[in-house]
Amino acid sequence: MFFVLLSHFAFNYFSGDDATGNLMTIVGMIASPTFIIINGILLGMYYRTRPRDFDRFRIIVTDRGLFLLTIGHLLVLLSHATYAVRFVSITDAVGVCMLISPWLVATVSPRTRLLLALYAYAAALTVVLFWHPAAHYPMVLKETFFGRMEHGGFYVYAFPIVPWFSLELAATALGDRLGAYGSEGNVGAMHGLLLRTAAIGAAVAAALNLAYHAARQGGYVSAFATHAVGSPFAKMPPSLVYFLFYGAIGLVLISASLRLASVPRMAHVVRGLSTIGQTSFVVFVIQFFVYFTVLHAVRPHLPLAWAWPLYFGASIVATLAPALAWHRGGYNRFLTVGYRRLSEELGWQTHRRMPASFSH
Repeated sequence: MFFVLLSHFAFNYFSGDDATGNLMTIVGMIASPTFIIINGILLGMYYRTRPRDFDRFRIIVTDRGLFLLTIGHLLVLLSHATYAVRFVSITDAVGVCMLISPWLVATVSPRTRLLLALYAYAAALTVVLFWHPAAHYPMVLKETFFGRMEHGGFYVYAFPIVPWFSLELAATALGDRLGAYGSEGNVGAMHGLLLRTAAIGAAVAAALNLAYHAARQGGYVSAFATHAVGSPFAKMPPSLVYFLFYGAIGLVLISASLRLASVPRMAHVVRGLSTIGQTSFVVFVIQFFVYFTVLHAVRPHLPLAWAWPLYFGASIVATLAPALAWHRGGYNRFLTVGYRRLSEELGWQTHRRMPASFSH
């Protein structure tokens, strides 16, 4: 959430050619892959460690996913209506993941999920590069689910669903292995897996990025094709190098957070900070009001442009104070469309044992 605040502050405070703003935006790009990876890891770990309770958990996740795609989308729309009304937010992509990923986690092995993730991303990349519809509805379909490289289009911005879903699905396989180590109490193996995966991702990203620059200079393939695969800054749609590079940083941060939580003196700090994650949707909506409505309007009138750290700090307080009050009041219970209550009333919740094949 800090990186979300950082990037959105930079977007609305600095001009497009400001070096400080560009650097903050580049750093802030850590946010989205890390958030999606955390979601996927959580699903995989929960199923591995608490399989008997997973059906109840899946109902909760489905309810939240339906909320994000309906009421949540409208709230995000209201929160930054001054910037865009046609968009696919990351919350929309997360909502779709919440509907599909839990079912796949419970029915498909981690290895198969990883392969499905690779196939899904490859399919999305193929569609982006080779399908160029001119008609309205096919164009909207492409932008919603796969993304686009061309300028113009229906959406002001879009987090295409299939590429982000593929990242989360791959993260569920990682979460399964982390859950296995956690069940054994092997915390060192958990850190080792996170850091090895990060190192592999960073190495592959570096190799692809070198190939990207070589291909561009040699003119072997189109700039669009190389950018879609090899640029670390291609976010919409996300390039493979963007996922690998920033995802690797996210995995290192996850490992560091776990280590910090294991330090007795810091455990209470981590628990306090975790409340921000537990109210992440509320923080997300509030920060859009703070940055895309308030800051966007007052920026031309702010004195002392060099005092941006003070303004950024004030924006963090303005965003987190109401979110923490929301958390203290337990108001997350209102982030629902009633699916969980309905399922309990109709007796949809079941208790199934984990398939034996998943225990190996």
